[in-house]
Amino acid sequence: MHIRKFFCTFAPSMDTNSFTSGPIRPLSSQELGANRFTDYELLSDSGHNLIYRAQMGGKWVVLKAAKPIEGEQTRNQLLLEREFEIMHRLDSIYVVQTIAMVDDPQLGRAILMEYINGRPLDRFIAEKPSYTERRRVADELMEALIFLHERQIVHGDLKPSNILITDSGNHVQLIDFGFADNESYIAKNIGSTPSICLPEHLSTDALTPQRDIYALGKILSLLFPHSAKPVIRRCLASNGRRYTSVRQVRAAFHRYWRMRWLLPVMMAVLLAIVAFLWLSPSDESSPQQMTEQHSVDSTWLNLKYEIDKQYTSLYITYADSLSHMPEKTMNAAMYKLSGYADELLKEHRVLIEKYPQYEVSLQELYLSHLIRDHNRLRSICEDYPMIYSNANKTE
Repeated sequence: MHIRKFFCTFAPSMDTNSFTSGPIRPLSSQELGANRFTDYELLSDSGHNLIYRAQMGGKWVVLKAAKPIEGEQTRNQLLLEREFEIMHRLDSIYVVQTIAMVDDPQLGRAILMEYINGRPLDRFIAEKPSYTERRRVADELMEALIFLHERQIVHGDLKPSNILITDSGNHVQLIDFGFADNESYIAKNIGSTPSICLPEHLSTDALTPQRDIYALGKILSLLFPHSAKPVIRRCLASNGRRYTSVRQVRAAFHRYWRMRWLLPVMMAVLLAIVAFLWLSPSDESSPQQMTEQHSVDSTWLNLKYEIDKQYTSLYITYADSLSHMPEKTMNAAMYKLSGYADELLKEHRVLIEKYPQYEVSLQELYLSHLIRDHNRLRSICEDYPMIYSNANKTE
């Protein structure tokens, strides 16, 4: 059940250069009129807030109030007002909608938000959703972070419990901006989640997009424990190698999935070529007989030695090209892998024309190199996003 957000004329814009620039005028119970709150139900009692579900005008809403802890009331109230000042400006389909700041007779000052029928991300993952659903959730989460960062807002506490997945359609709703920050605001002593937050930021108060990118890497590792490793590793890397924006993460993530599905297709094509060549009829004696004959043929042994050197040189050329490729075409790595197979086949045909008496043995030699080298080059392609980024950085 959703409450549509409306423009908050009762919440004046605040000076972002101060912790809070002045009192936010909340709606009173008299101003709420018939839409007063009933049926309070405590949803969360953690951190410095109390979160309740309540009925308002026949619909469920959420009320977030500061904990009345002795000696911390002023600080908690300022943090609550700061969170409202940030949230009421956010109009994204992937961010929970904030309706108003209210004065409630039971809870005191509280943020009024829409109620989301959903469950946290970790519970969604436990349901074992399909890869398609996981990828869509990852895309929506990155869209939400791009939306925030382009408005100079850092969430600061990105973790599964702060990412709700709606029961209807499994869509992302980002919640809890209690630790959120923008470029002109430094949060003091408000903490974060140690298992998620950025290692180099554990001892500092400043919040930057790097914190959200690191946390995004942790979230992606939960969604994709056995895939997207190059993207996840770079999200979790030290500052010098980590992505500088969520847009970069999203581009690398999409590139990874394109490569992931192209590789099996290319492998199937190459295996079909190998099978065709292997099953091609021969007008000579059996491969076993030819192998036995050539095993004692000094001319063949010398020829095999030279061919091994030639094939190895071709492999090294393509491996080096893949590792330092300057192309910016998305599928360039796949073209190079296909190019290697083509070059190897050309050399193979030239050799057969030149040495027809060794056709069967040449065929076996060609197949052994193709299968071995293709697997090695494919492993380079699978790490292409990381190689590509490191090559660009080096250049």
